[in-house]
Formats: sequence, structure tokens, C-alpha cells
Amino acid sequence: MLWLACQFPSLAVEVPPGATGVGRVAVDGVVRQACPLAQAAGIQPGMRVATARALLSPLEVRHTDAASRGRALADLAPRLATITSQVMLAPETDTLLGEVGGSRRMLGGLAGVRRAARGAFEDAAVTWRAAIAPTPAAAAMLAGYRPGTTVANLQELRSALTDLPASALPLPPAAHQLLRRIGARRVSDVLALPRAGLARRLGVPAVTLLARLLGERPDPRESWVPPARFVREIAWDDPLTSLEILQFPLRRLLGDLAAHVACRGERATAWSLMLRTDAHATAVIAIAAAAGTADPRQLLDLTVARVGTASWPGPVAALQLCLDATREAPGVAPLFGDDGDEQLVGLLDRLRARLGDAAVYGLAAVADPRPERAQRRVALAGEDAAPVSPRRRPAWLLPAPMPWRCDPARLLAGPERMESGWWDGADSRRDYYVARGDAGATWWVYQDLRTDAWFVHGWFG
Repeated sequence: MLWLACQFPSLAVEVPPGATGVGRVAVDGVVRQACPLAQAAGIQPGMRVATARALLSPLEVRHTDAASRGRALADLAPRLATITSQVMLAPETDTLLGEVGGSRRMLGGLAGVRRAARGAFEDAAVTWRAAIAPTPAAAAMLAGYRPGTTVANLQELRSALTDLPASALPLPPAAHQLLRRIGARRVSDVLALPRAGLARRLGVPAVTLLARLLGERPDPRESWVPPARFVREIAWDDPLTSLEILQFPLRRLLGDLAAHVACRGERATAWSLMLRTDAHATAVIAIAAAAGTADPRQLLDLTVARVGTASWPGPVAALQLCLDATREAPGVAPLFGDDGDEQLVGLLDRLRARLGDAAVYGLAAVADPRPERAQRRVALAGEDAAPVSPRRRPAWLLPAPMPWRCDPARLLAGPERMESGWWDGADSRRDYYVARGDAGATWWVYQDLRTDAWFVHGWFG
């Protein structure tokens, strides 16, 4: 087995995403992490919260603990799950672990694994570092202390770990204090100590950890399982006043949504965005993709287009993104890669998002002989549509028949009699003809048999 460890040193201030131009710190009594903007203002780990607030305003303060770090890692886990089916969370070190030994061949070797990992977190707007090793514990240690390291087998693992500081070992503080007292400064010093003596001094769990670190014993861990429901919520102390500013957190959340459906083998067909103002007013905006999508760019384009046409509720203090419906991802692509239908569906989705659902529609035949009622508007062609008449019909039907002075010499074909409408009170009796119109046009005309008046009803061209 081969493990990829992705560590996020600024996880608490980067997940969930915050508003641009606002400093963020993570605290658990004192400051533990600070974003670049806060660091530039002089805020450092270990500083008191009151001092940090005095140095920078506005400042978003986030309280961090193991549970919140676990939730943040779970938000990022679908991205890693797009390149491996076995993902594990390690909140104690802000690390995601993925077994890539089974997928490295498909991804093009270890270089392909690294490229796939970069692509998975490309739009996540998070700071991360990675390493690859034969055991999960070793991969996590190397990601934290020697990022970029790749160890392909167990024979090379010991030498890759020996130069690391002994403080890198995931041991309790009392164990590290004892190691410093006996002069074990590096991992190589700890590995040189007799295991029996270590067990007496540090306890059996410490010896078990070393055995798992070197691959001498199995390291069973609970795998992460993608949830069936996708919901993300973000709130800000300073409301966002425009769609342009809102796009930054939207891009991150929609990237998470794309990774969620991709790792489940699905495509998003409907999702909704709830915007809440600081006055507690809300606006719910529904977005859809007819064919479904797992492309973060398409998700963002459709969402921004739909939000741009909706009424802005006011300065946005919080938003919620919810996945409402999915469809199964398509199977193997056609041999010759014909994506014309997918491009057409994508165009229709963009038009609906910009113009509204009512402005984009198709036409379906209806089982009614009256031409003005023989078709109806539909979102997509329905399977229950009536068969189209085999008789010649004009491509352009006028909104209302136009009076016409009949010239028998201009009648080219007909008559075709239509008597119908008795069932809904709109009875009609007409004889339809194909006639030669002005400037070489071909018209569809009829004579109303109740009044003997003539009308033009449509144009063939």
C-alpha cells in the first residue's frame, strides 16, 4: 500500500472560506492560527485575542477544537476522494490520508498522483502540503516536516525518517519530555533504543506507534464515507454587498459540491442557494442543469448567472448551499467523443440561468386538429407528445389569423376541411388551402365556412 498525506497548516482560518479583505484568526484561548492578512498586521500564534483585535479591525475570530477541525477536513475530503476510494481523516494533525497504491497506475505513476492531487485542491483556496509513504503515519509525519517527499517502499522508509526531529512523533507531551531528558533528539535516536526499554519508559502504545510507523504492524483506521446529503453554510461578521464579492466563497463551495457528486459517481441536476441578510431577510435561488454536471466552472457560471437575474436581498451576512437532486454519472464516453448534445444542453442551461425558465422552451405536438392549439410549450420534449400530422404544415403560424381577399387563381392546393372544437365551446369549420402570397411567399389560408370570410393563418416561406 502507498499513502498520500495532505496536511493543511492553516485549516482553521481557511475552512470554511471567509470574505475577502477581512482578517481571520483561530483561537482556543489564545491565537493558534492567523491568516496572511492578520500576520501582516503583526498577529502571531500565542497572542491574546484582545491584543489581536487591537491590531486589526475588522477581525473574524474562529474558535477551534478537534470537532471543528474534523468537520473542516470532512469538507475537503471529497476532493481527495476523486483520486482514491479510501480516504481517512486525521484531525489531530489537520491531515487527510488517501491510499493511492491502487490508483497510481491509472493516474500515470507517482508523478500522476501528485498532479491529480494538485488538480483536486486547485480551486479550494487552502494552503496544503503533501508527502507519499508506505504507511499512513509516516506519510503524515513527512507532510508536516518534509513536504514533497516520496518514499515508494518500506526499505527506504527508515532512512527517510531518521533525520526528522523526535518531536515529530505523535506521542503525548510527557513522552516527549522523557525523550529530551535521555538525549533522544531525532527519530534515529528513538529507533536505536531497545523496544523493551521504550515500552517500560513510554508505555506499550509508544512502541506500537513505532511499529506502525515503520510498517512492522498494520495500522487500522476508520475510512471516511461521503454523506448522502450535501449542505454548506457560511456566515460573516461584515455582510457582503455585491455579487462580485460573493463569488469568492461561492467558488470554494461549488468546488466542494463538484467534488462531492464526482466522488459519489453522480452529477448535480438541481441545487439551491439561500442568501440571508443581517436583517434576517432571506432569498432562496434555485439553479438547475438539465443533463447534470460535476464541473466546478459550469456550476459557478450557472449559479452566478441565476443570482445575477434574481432580486438582491441586501448585504449578505450568510449563505447556505444545498444539493437538491442528482443523476447517475454517464458511463464510458462514445468511441469518437461526440459531445454535441452535451454542448447543446449546456447552452440551454446557461440561457435558462440568464433569461429564466419561462423564456427557454421547446414545442410538442398536441392531439388537437385546430392549428392554433396543435402544439404547446414544454421544458423538454415529452415522451407522451401526440404524433405530428403527416400533412403539410407551415413553419410560421401567425398569432392571429389575418384577413385576406381571396383570389382563386392563387390557390395552389386544397381544400383540407377541419371541423372541431365542439368539446370546449370553440367550434370551428374551415377549409384550408396552400396559396401563393406576395413576393414569392407561400401562405396557408382558410375560408371560415360559417361566415365565408378568408384569412391567412401561416407562412411556409
